[in-house]
Amino acid sequence: MPRLRPRVVVRHISPNCSQRTAPIQLVVLHSTEGHNYPGSADLVGLGNWFANKAAQVSAHVATDGDGTSARFVADVLKAWHCMAFNSASVGIEQVGFAADSNATWFARRKQLDETARWIADFSLKHGVPIRKGRTNNIAGTVVRSGVVTHKSLGSAGGGHHDPGSNFPFHY
Repeated sequence: MPRLRPRVVVRHISPNCSQRTAPIQLVVLHSTEGHNYPGSADLVGLGNWFANKAAQVSAHVATDGDGTSARFVADVLKAWHCMAFNSASVGIEQVGFAADSNATWFARRKQLDETARWIADFSLKHGVPIRKGRTNNIAGTVVRSGVVTHKSLGSAGGGHHDPGSNFPFHY
C-alpha cells in the first residue's frame, strides 16, 4: 500500500517566520538550487540555512530525492519564501536545480510523490484546492487559490525562476 502521509525525517525550526495575517490560499513550489545527494544531509543543510537569522528566508517544508521531508515552519506561521504572498501561502522547497529537465525531475519520482503528499496534506488541512492557482503579480494578491510555482508569482513573489519551466507541474 502506498504511503499517504509525508515522512518527516528532519525537524529544524527556523526563526525566520512571523505571524500569519491571511488564510492559506496557495501552495508555492520552490527548488533549492542545490544537489540532491542520497541521505538527509541536503535537508539538514537547508535547515541550517533557514536557521540563520541573517538569511531572512525559510519555507514550511522541503522534500528530497529519497522521498523524505523536513519541517521548518509550522503552518500557523508565515514562512518567508515568496514576499507579497507569504501570508497567504505555505511553501515547499524541493532539493534540486531550477534548470533541471523534465527527464531529471521525473527520475526523482519519489520526490515528486512526497511533494504531492504535502500538497494533499495542505489541501485537507487548509482547504487549498489541488488545481493551478492564479495571482495578480502587480498587486500581490491571490486571484484563484491552488498550487503555483515561485516563478509564476513574478516580481511580487520575489522575481525568482524556480522550479523552472521544465518542472513537471501537472504530475
